[in-house]
Amino acid sequence: MIQTVTGPAERGSLGRVLAHEHLLIDLSVFAPPPEDKSIPYREKLSLSNLRYVRKDPYLILDNAIMDETDTAIEEMKLFRAAGGGTVVDATLDTIGRDPLALRRISEESGVKIVMGCGFYVAASHPAYVRERTERELAEEILRDLTEGVRGTGIRAGVIGEIGTSAVVTPEEWKCVAAAGIAQRESGKGIHIHTSLYERNGIAVADKLLAMGVPPQKICIDHIDVDIREDYIKQLLDKGIYVEFDNFGKEYYISKREGNALNGRFAYDLERAQTVARLLDAGYGKQILLCNDICLKNMLCRYGGFGYAHILQNIRPMLGDCGVSDAQIEAMLTSNCADFLDDGGV
Repeated sequence: MIQTVTGPAERGSLGRVLAHEHLLIDLSVFAPPPEDKSIPYREKLSLSNLRYVRKDPYLILDNAIMDETDTAIEEMKLFRAAGGGTVVDATLDTIGRDPLALRRISEESGVKIVMGCGFYVAASHPAYVRERTERELAEEILRDLTEGVRGTGIRAGVIGEIGTSAVVTPEEWKCVAAAGIAQRESGKGIHIHTSLYERNGIAVADKLLAMGVPPQKICIDHIDVDIREDYIKQLLDKGIYVEFDNFGKEYYISKREGNALNGRFAYDLERAQTVARLLDAGYGKQILLCNDICLKNMLCRYGGFGYAHILQNIRPMLGDCGVSDAQIEAMLTSNCADFLDDGGV
């Protein structure tokens, strides 16, 4: 069974799934004012300043905040019109999770939404994380999964995205362990946010596996920013999922600028070519595809490709790389359903 914000759903009803997105989110914690005071940091995002965020998405504060429910509804309608069925929203409380808004978005767009739960990176942790035990944090995750979030009765359906930084902090390790405890008692899949340029996914996966979390319930996210195929195969050889989730993000941020993004993002074509090679190597059942939309300029309303990017643009690109329609459908349907389905736990 898969839990959505409007109730339980059978796996066969999900349709094509985006395994990790954000419909509403506030990443302003990662968008400090730039040193260059000529940059219009506090302006609303518009055509006149779009060039700044096409270079570095955090140069305009407004770009890091997606808080327009009506816009999210329209974007989901576009996704549904393109053939989409379900979106996993991995936003957590301290970065803008809104269960009631997600339910409204789902009801008015016709797209199923699976909501996440848990704790993101240490920079966004609530103060109590430091004092609470792994078990106490796990109980909070389990309440979100079984009772609903903050008295709304709207239940989460996936754990995560659980945050880890470039150097994983003690509090982040505690939250990883809490997620592992909650997984063993709920059967839900765990999304792990990893630092974009590190190889921390191996240590985090090993921690969860040692706790008895089934490999097919672990997904290491963001492995397609700095693509290192040997690292990706090390993860896949553990039997876990990896997620190509940055389709639509093609940036180069100079290290001199020193903000939350620090270096190059791979191109979509490089991502597609890597997926094709991994499929040829026999890893087809362990790959998830999505956009991880978390910035305004990725939305159609603000000049981006929107949530339908995978279906409208990446699908034919994958075909050009030798990936069959059946392989693409599996990554968007059965792979996602397998990861999300709690098996009746």
